[in-house]
Amino acid sequence: MLSPVAILALISAFFYCIAMFAMKSWTETSSVVLVLAIGAALLTGGAFEMMALKQERLGLIYVGILGAEVVFIGSASLVHFEETYSTREVAGMGIVLIGTAIAWT
Repeated sequence: MLSPVAILALISAFFYCIAMFAMKSWTETSSVVLVLAIGAALLTGGAFEMMALKQERLGLIYVGILGAEVVFIGSASLVHFEETYSTREVAGMGIVLIGTAIAWT
């Protein structure tokens, strides 16, 4: 079971990923709605990150958010943008995930 601070970090990462997804979409379709979505997602992600930081060290929260973003963005880019990754890129993502797991155990 995840701790409350880990859940806050995951929610923060999710909103940061929404912002990144909207930024990537901006290259295809720029609009005021996307700008507002980017801003709202960044502010919401930041709010959840601040709540997590009240309970845990900065380094650990940063690593947790980064690790979650690797999974969220990697999956979304494969499915929605049909991006592919080289063996080196997959290995790098794996190293980030392993580091995140080590830091949170």
